[in-house]
Amino acid sequence: MTDDGQILYARSGDDWVLRVEGPLRYTNASSVDRFIDRLFNDARPTSVSVDLNGATTIDSTGIGLLAKIARGLARADGARPVVFSANPEINELLTSVCLDDVCCIVPSGAGMAPGEVAAIPVVPVEERVLARTIADAHRLLCELSEDNRVQFQQVVEAFDREAGRVP
Repeated sequence: MTDDGQILYARSGDDWVLRVEGPLRYTNASSVDRFIDRLFNDARPTSVSVDLNGATTIDSTGIGLLAKIARGLARADGARPVVFSANPEINELLTSVCLDDVCCIVPSGAGMAPGEVAAIPVVPVEERVLARTIADAHRLLCELSEDNRVQFQQVVEAFDREAGRVP
């Protein structure tokens, strides 16, 4: 595990499980974002569970990536991802940004069972690509509630500028 943590995944048929070990934050967001894109473009999952029991911290970019998973599943068949987290602070954070409106948050230690897993590869990324990832994750948070839009709209605009999307 690196300082940026590690995101593991496993699948059984069309059911996928991700497990976060360490932090889920902007520093590892681009690799996770790429993985999510491939997941919904190539694999077409029917369910996705996310085990946050090994997460030490999660920032707003990481939460935006969870919202991206929810959006991908909703577009496919309306299913909601299941997020396992026994950490009350993380659970409070997730509900404070309305993630519980699009995910089923289970305050439990049950999550990914041991078995055959692989790590999402960490890929070096250019600053503009990272800025786009951060902006897009926060844009998804803005869609969850008006309070989120007020809280994160300036973040979206700043990172869109950094990504070269707006003058």
